[in-house]
Amino acid sequence: MVRFGLRLALESIGILFLSFTLIFLLLRGLGDPAQMLLGQRSDQVSMAAIRAQLHLDAPLWKQYLYAWADWLPYREGRWQIPSLGTSYQYGRPVMELYLERFPATAILAISGLFLGFLLGVLLGLRQAIRPSWLLERGMLAILALPGYVIGILLVVLLAIKAGPWTGFPPHGYIREFDLIKEAFVWRWRAWVLPALALSLRPAAHLFFLTYTQAQELLWSDFVRTARAKGKPTSRILLLDVGRNLLPTIAVSLSQWLAGLFTGAVFIEELFDWPGVGKLLFSAMASSDFPLLMGISQLSTLLFILLHAAGEIISRWADPRLRTLAQ
Repeated sequence: MVRFGLRLALESIGILFLSFTLIFLLLRGLGDPAQMLLGQRSDQVSMAAIRAQLHLDAPLWKQYLYAWADWLPYREGRWQIPSLGTSYQYGRPVMELYLERFPATAILAISGLFLGFLLGVLLGLRQAIRPSWLLERGMLAILALPGYVIGILLVVLLAIKAGPWTGFPPHGYIREFDLIKEAFVWRWRAWVLPALALSLRPAAHLFFLTYTQAQELLWSDFVRTARAKGKPTSRILLLDVGRNLLPTIAVSLSQWLAGLFTGAVFIEELFDWPGVGKLLFSAMASSDFPLLMGISQLSTLLFILLHAAGEIISRWADPRLRTLAQ
C-alpha cells in the first residue's frame, strides 16, 4: 500500500507540472497580454510599463518561474493563500475570484452527480433484472448528446413550453435578492434544470456500467447460492451485487465529479449560474490570461485529487486490488 501511495503521489505531481507547463506555453502563444489590455491605440510608453509590471519583458523561462511564484504559499516573509496572479479583467487575485465562485459550482456538480448516481445505478440494476429495449435506447441517446444540447432541450421543453405548469425558470441562481422583500430569497426551482442537465450523461454512463457488470454478477456462483438459500432479490442486489460494483463505480464517480466541476462551462453559461464555469467563460471572452491559467490549473489539481481519491476507495473496497498493489 505504501508503494501504491508513493506511485500515486509521483504521478500526480508529474501531471500537475506537465499540465502547468503546457497551459503556460499555450497561453503565451495566443498573443501579447499587454497589447490585449491596452488595445490598438496603446503607446510605446504604456506598453513598456505594462510589460514590466507583468514581467513580460523578461525571458520566457523567467516568466515561467514568475508564474510558479504566484503559487507559493510563503511570500513576503509570511504564510498566505497563494494569489495565482491578478486578473486583468477584475483587478483581483485569481484565487479570491475562484473561491467566491466555487461554492456555486460545487452545489451544481455534487447535486448533479448525486442525481446521476441514483438514476444510473437504480435503472442499471432494473435493466439487469428486467431488460427494456426502450430504456436502453433512451440512455444511449442521452450518452450521445453533448451536455449543452441536453440543457437547451430541457430549457425549451420544461421551462419555456411547460413553464406555466412546472414553474421552472430558464435561468438564474438558487439565491437572489428580492427588491420587494429587501432580502435574499431561495429559489429551489432554479436548481432543478441545471442539475438535471448536468446529471443525465453521468446517469447514462453509470446505467451501462451497472447494467453490464450486474448482468454478469447475477449469473455468478455466489449469487446463485444466495438465491438457493432464499435470500430476497433486493438484498442480493444491494449487498452482494452492489458491493462488487462499488470499486468500479467509485472510480467512475470520482472521474465524473472532476469532469462536472471542470466541464460545467456551457451549462453555467446557459442557465446564468454564477460558478467557476461562467467565470472561465468570461476569462476566455476577455483573454484574461492569469484567470485562465489559474482556473485551468486549479481544475487540473481538483481532477488529480478526485481521481486519486477514487483509486484509494477502489483499493479499500476490493481486497484483490490491495493484494496486487503489494
